[in-house]
Amino acid sequence: MPKLISKHCVKWPCHGQRKDDIMATEVFRSPVAFWLKAFLEIRRAAGRDSVSSAKVIRYLDRFLMAELIPGQPITREIAEKWMADMQHLSPGTRTNRISILRQFCLYLSHFDPRTCIIHQFIPPRRCRPSPHIYSSHEVRQILAAARKIGPSGSFRPTVISTLIGLLYSVGLRIGEALKLKIRDIDLRQQVIEIREGKFKKSRYLPMTRSTAEHLSAYLFQREKAGFSVAPDSFVFVTQRGSGYTHPTFTTIFLAILRSAGVRGPKGQRGPRIHDLRHTFAVNRLLAWYRQGVNLGAKLPLLSTYMGHCTVTGTQVYLQATAELLESAGRRFHEHFAVPPFGKKSHGKS
Repeated sequence: MPKLISKHCVKWPCHGQRKDDIMATEVFRSPVAFWLKAFLEIRRAAGRDSVSSAKVIRYLDRFLMAELIPGQPITREIAEKWMADMQHLSPGTRTNRISILRQFCLYLSHFDPRTCIIHQFIPPRRCRPSPHIYSSHEVRQILAAARKIGPSGSFRPTVISTLIGLLYSVGLRIGEALKLKIRDIDLRQQVIEIREGKFKKSRYLPMTRSTAEHLSAYLFQREKAGFSVAPDSFVFVTQRGSGYTHPTFTTIFLAILRSAGVRGPKGQRGPRIHDLRHTFAVNRLLAWYRQGVNLGAKLPLLSTYMGHCTVTGTQVYLQATAELLESAGRRFHEHFAVPPFGKKSHGKS
């Protein structure tokens, strides 16, 4: 087992049970409940308030309820047991959970220097799946399948298909799209306002004329169907008029992919909803490539448009674009390339 704890934090004397160790909150119940709550609030203030991270922090709280004695620090043995209990999970899930524990221990060490410090190289390497770049044919299949979902005669197929089309044409994060309100759509200026997206960053996204026209037609049908047009109403609504949650819409989207034949049965990995965002970025880079522009110079523009904190987060699309161009070139060579002059054919003349 690799060394987990910094040598500078091993032999701090015990100061006895701290008052805050026994202060449970309405969400957390472990001896470090007060600090877990504060840690989660800091992450939220920094824009890292993802549902998955909050869930891991609650898992950690339940784990510490059973393993941590009030007044005692998080030790190397406790950290190792946390890691040992998740050996059955995927590398990505383990990486996320160990990273949360590492960040919390680092935060807690400012208040209790006895806390175990987990080195950054400990988490297993995350193996991210390669993004799936949807072809225009696949997108047409997906939209056609979305328009056929039930209930029959309801407004739901229009909502689902329009949202999918917007994700494909504008490159929004699914969470950003689901949070859109009527006031965020400016059809006259052909602009969408994203309010406090990931990392609490707000930005304006220009739309093409065709996208704005489709969105205008959708909003007209939405009003005609009897849904509220108040500025704070969700753009994409359920049959009850409320907004969709991320898990609910993801489940719907995966079912549509399977019905369209784009993804295999349950249990098999395949294209995801986030790949629509990858597809938008790669298509934009391909369009610039065909125009002969410097992709490196355009990358900061794409990074700002997509709401990335740094250009580094956008560089992954350059690799996907290069792989797509290489694949297209290889297919062209296999099907249309002319054999070199003078090379003898092995077939009959």
